[in-house]
Amino acid sequence: MDAFVTWLILAVTQFAALASNVFGNATDAASSASSAGTSLANANLAKGAAETARDAAQTAKGLAETAKGQAEQARDAAVGSAAMASGIVAFVDSNSIAKGSLDASKQVRFECDTLIPTNTVVALTVPAASGTIAVLSDLQELVRSMTYYDNGPSTAVAYANGGSQRVAPASGAKTMSFTGWPASGKHAMQFLELVNIGQGGAPTWPAGARFIRYDGAVVSTAAIANITWQTGGTDYVMVSTRDGGTTLIVSVLRG
Repeated sequence: MDAFVTWLILAVTQFAALASNVFGNATDAASSASSAGTSLANANLAKGAAETARDAAQTAKGLAETAKGQAEQARDAAVGSAAMASGIVAFVDSNSIAKGSLDASKQVRFECDTLIPTNTVVALTVPAASGTIAVLSDLQELVRSMTYYDNGPSTAVAYANGGSQRVAPASGAKTMSFTGWPASGKHAMQFLELVNIGQGGAPTWPAGARFIRYDGAVVSTAAIANITWQTGGTDYVMVSTRDGGTTLIVSVLRG
């Protein structure tokens, strides 16, 4: 009995350690069970989120397919509209019809109101050749040279009036003048019919006038060139310049 009691007294410590160990194991088990429950809840939440994302992706797919169909319809409609527009729609001439591929500020438009008569359709035929379009200023000398103008008694010759002009002043002192020559660097010519220009005295010419003598020399006055202006007939005269009218080369055409 004494030996048993002695052992029992010593075993109390061991019993306490065992109990503490069992308690610790129970605590760990409880904690593990709680973690497992949390993990399960999180897994269920993740599953729900994945299902929601799947449904959203399917919805987006449907919307994308719808948008694709609408885009194709719009494309086909645009092609049809363009074909129709090219046949029946006229663009307002205040709108540009083309712009530069490198510089969009460079644009082209047609002006219809200035020269085209009312109720008139002008057809422009494009030549089968590439090149630069010429404008009236490029053809100015050619077009002007074909135009005849009668100045009457005025001795003021305007270049723009025509390449061939008649001047028939009254008897008496008279001064020839010229306006509107092209800028320096462009050759320009003016043909004149001077009727009775010598009647009442030889005409005065601009300071820059130079006269071609019979032998080809260029001199400063008509008198030095041995030119006698007619008092009862017509002098046919060619006037040319290449410096904007500063210098005029005058040639009297006589047989």
